[in-house]
Amino acid sequence: MRLFQAKVMKNALFYIFLYSSEPLRFDGVSFSNCIFQQEDFSHSDWSNCILNNCHFLNNNFTNSLFFQTKFNKCQLLGADFSNNIWKKVNVIDCKADYCNFSVSKLVGCSFTDTSLLEAYFQEVSVRQKLIYTNCQMDGVDFLGTLMKGVDLSRSYFEDLRVAPNLVKGCIIASVQAPIFANLLGVQIKD
Repeated sequence: MRLFQAKVMKNALFYIFLYSSEPLRFDGVSFSNCIFQQEDFSHSDWSNCILNNCHFLNNNFTNSLFFQTKFNKCQLLGADFSNNIWKKVNVIDCKADYCNFSVSKLVGCSFTDTSLLEAYFQEVSVRQKLIYTNCQMDGVDFLGTLMKGVDLSRSYFEDLRVAPNLVKGCIIASVQAPIFANLLGVQIKD
């Protein structure tokens, strides 16, 4: 595995020409305003990293580990984070529509001010809460995910895909209750 340790890179738009057939490991690295030419980050390891205004459009992060990492104002559209382990990861003010987090383990993670339209969180294992704050979540797919500890109460959605038998313990706001009731096939009369 290739290890990268570096100082903060900022104040310019950088094109990062990283091509490696080996898994990459980043420890304590900060990237700002970067566009990565490499699209395959599968089996990579990101520990204590900060990613500011970076572009990872449709990139492959399958089977990767993220620990105490922060994505801030990143373009993550269509990125594949399936089969990942995320521990204490924060995603803030990012565009993450169509991302795939399926079959991942998310421990103490949060998404804030992030667009997650039609993202996939199928069969995700959630520990120590998964909090969504001020996120756009229409069409997000949670099928196969035990929703206990998932806090949707401060985010926006009109349509989610959830398994009715797995919603116990999910946290929603009272204004979201009619939407959730509809998702579960419950009819509400005035």
